[in-house]
Amino acid sequence: MADSRYNLSQLFQAAFGINAPVFITEPLSKEQKETFDYKGIEIIKDYHKSEATSWMGTPIIGLLKFKGGTYKQYNSNGVLDDKQMPDFTLPPATLFSFRRAKNITKTNLLGSNGTVREIFGFDDWIIDVKGMAIDTPEMSATDQIKTLGEWENLAASIEISGSLFTNKNIHAITIDDYKEESVQGSPGIIPFSMSLSSDESIVLILPDTNKKV
Repeated sequence: MADSRYNLSQLFQAAFGINAPVFITEPLSKEQKETFDYKGIEIIKDYHKSEATSWMGTPIIGLLKFKGGTYKQYNSNGVLDDKQMPDFTLPPATLFSFRRAKNITKTNLLGSNGTVREIFGFDDWIIDVKGMAIDTPEMSATDQIKTLGEWENLAASIEISGSLFTNKNIHAITIDDYKEESVQGSPGIIPFSMSLSSDESIVLILPDTNKKV
């Protein structure tokens, strides 16, 4: 059986230029090691509880799942049609970064220093995604990218689940930008990157005209 292990730090460096830190567990000097007493220290259980497990048995912390359902998609004639999509979880080797700006109205003060902040609001969350689609016994990297492309082709916001997102009150996203790359000499590994925006449904509440004041 072929060795199917992957050095993800090297793959992310080759695809995205992300350098992983190098941890040295043994001191470089030849001095005698210090001894430490860890008696009385309590162990926090389930501090980083995994949401799932990969096919190699490693825990996955911070996954993103696209919820299946009926979504809108443009057909070849430019007409919106319904498309049924199954659940899809992004590959385990995926990194997420979150950022959000504030919308603040500032008024300059004449004859004084500084400004007056009048209105505070929050912009959408912007999520930068960098990941690797890697061949697994369940699905090849090519099929993973093909399925991801079908989600990117939708003309609608996507309902999602995942603790990294729900903790920030993000329950739906739109795919604003999508990119596929390649790693030389690694046909079973396909890097991809996306830019996502949080989407919040706005429910319009119409006043009851028949209600007496």
